Amino acid sequence: MRVLKAAVIIMGVFIVLGYVYLGLEVYKRMTRSGEPAEAADDRPALSVTTAGEIALGLPPGARIAEMLAVGTRVVFRVTVPDGAERLYVLDPRDGTVGPVVTTGAAAPRPAPPTVPPIPPAVPVQ
Repeated sequence: MRVLKAAVIIMGVFIVLGYVYLGLEVYKRMTRSGEPAEAADDRPALSVTTAGEIALGLPPGARIAEMLAVGTRVVFRVTVPDGAERLYVLDPRDGTVGPVVTTGAAAPRPAPPTVPPIPPAVPVQ
């Protein structure tokens, strides 16, 4: 009977600790202002003019086809004159651009290496 009583108390403590952890995690995620987990120091900063304009540095003849707000980021779909499309991910809080995704024709893959044929096994006599 004592073992059962100890097991029930221990399980109750684990349940309470689980609820405390869950509550702290919910609080932490709700009060976070959308910062990424790792620092974004390696991303290039955009040039911001005095009027608050941000230059994306698009190639000549490119046009912005669509803009979409995703969380705390803005995604620009850009059509490039050669027919490919690019997706620019902009963080408006600090003016940095994330990785650029390029669509269009896939890059040619290198030919697989050729393996010389294996000579037939010579029967042992």
